Amino acid sequence: MRPRPYTLVAAVAAVALSTVVAGCGSGGSGSGDELGVGYFQSATIGPEVLVAGNKDLAGKVDGTFKLNPIDSGVAGLASLRGGAFPFISGVGNPPVVGAIAQNTRLKVIYAEYYDAAQLIVPSSVKTNADLAGKTIGALQGSSEDFEIRGWLKTQKLENKVKVVGFPSEAAIAAAYKAKKIDAGYVEIAQALDLKQNAGGRQVVTAEQIAELGYPSVNVLAVTDDFAKKHKKVVQQVVCQFAEATKIYTGGQADSYIEKAASTVGAPASQAVDATTVLPFVPVSEQAEQLAPGGTVAKAYKLTGQFLVDQGRTTTVPTDAQIADHIDSSYVEQAVKDGCGQ
Repeated sequence: MRPRPYTLVAAVAAVALSTVVAGCGSGGSGSGDELGVGYFQSATIGPEVLVAGNKDLAGKVDGTFKLNPIDSGVAGLASLRGGAFPFISGVGNPPVVGAIAQNTRLKVIYAEYYDAAQLIVPSSVKTNADLAGKTIGALQGSSEDFEIRGWLKTQKLENKVKVVGFPSEAAIAAAYKAKKIDAGYVEIAQALDLKQNAGGRQVVTAEQIAELGYPSVNVLAVTDDFAKKHKKVVQQVVCQFAEATKIYTGGQADSYIEKAASTVGAPASQAVDATTVLPFVPVSEQAEQLAPGGTVAKAYKLTGQFLVDQGRTTTVPTDAQIADHIDSSYVEQAVKDGCGQ
């Protein structure tokens, strides 16, 4: 899911977005019509905000982005299912796989970025094996929960370490400082705090865990109904998300992020710090990410088992079900023709 505010300064409270994120229509497709996008409010400037906040990107889409704040991936996907908006951005593995299990008619169409969480331990933990018998705090039922449990399996520690679920990143950090848990798997802001102010050290990151076979990829999804009716617009949106990715990774991100930050009322300097730490998925890797049996499909299969183990779903979605909810054609087209450039 979209990170709780990633910032190297401090976690930023959700900003008030009254007129900017007023309700949106879900059926528009022509020039000037509203294109509703569910997104997470934070200092992080995701592709949806970068596009909406920069006219040279937004002007290449037939419609006007209307950003709808969501509090969680589960709630956001419920709103999408109910017709509140046709797109949702920055949503992670568990909510999407849960939606697939409920046969929500959507397609995952762009892989945005991996999580940027870190496992923080005290100095007394010298090696990974020292975690045996210890407790690790993680955001309950989240992408991070999935990731850290996967990492423990790769270290053959899954039956030796207890993962304790918490309702928020702040609660994990507080429990770590109070020595109620032995380690915390937390986002950038809290990780930095625990390293600087609580003597913690970093053991592994979400990006490294992804390389070990347990990736959580935050994605863009669209409803089947909207995609069928407005294929051209969906292609335009994916193309501009691809352009946003190139901006993030091409050395020109700061000015774009600052401009987009003003659109949603986020402080520019904090937005730059919060966004540039994210491990964005390069455009060159998009087709593989969304291909049948690719990174996203494999991650969703593993996440399905995680959700069953957590008691949140009763069955793991089949390969066919997962494939039916991923559409790589838009990124394939974007890579093929460079979006007309």
